[in-house]
Amino acid sequence: MLKKWWAALLLLVSAVAMADIQPGRDYVELRAPQPSGAPAGKVEVIEFFSYTCIHCYRLEPAVESWAAKLPAHVSFRREQIVWSKEMEPLARLFATQRQMGLLDKLHKPVFDAMMRDKQNLADEKLLTPFLKAQGVDANAFLQTSKSFGMASQVSRAAKMTRDYQIEGTPTFVVAGRYATMAAEPTRLLQVVDELIAKAKNGR
Repeated sequence: MLKKWWAALLLLVSAVAMADIQPGRDYVELRAPQPSGAPAGKVEVIEFFSYTCIHCYRLEPAVESWAAKLPAHVSFRREQIVWSKEMEPLARLFATQRQMGLLDKLHKPVFDAMMRDKQNLADEKLLTPFLKAQGVDANAFLQTSKSFGMASQVSRAAKMTRDYQIEGTPTFVVAGRYATMAAEPTRLLQVVDELIAKAKNGR
């Protein structure tokens, strides 16, 4: 009986903690809500990140675990932010991975190379041997990255960074309306979960 009571108490405390999110402390509402790109009936969640962001890098294992358990009504994706022209090569790198279906294969190794190994993969001279070491056709990758389609994707990433009012990373935007504020990883993902519930229930 005591074990059951303790388990129930822990569930209650957890529920209260998750429900206790506050605007201005845990999240903000975008001044100009953005249209969802998710299928009808799904709640869109976008993680705005950067391959140069140490906080994004440290959060990544928790995001991977969290994303693997998302319910069917949640649509999740990442976007590399573009605050300046210097960040465009990273947006191109990310967009090319997505276009070629290589995110699952390359996203973590790119992060490791950038943050752990201090390799600037925005530099094609470093990117080429990196891709070859990962078993990727470097010529095909670079050709795709220089295409008009990828240039459009970079422009789109810059526009999204502005439209979603992204001022720091990582930032999660839920339903094109709610943007998270800085928090430690566990708390940040709890806030995202609660915002998903908020959006789903129309609160």
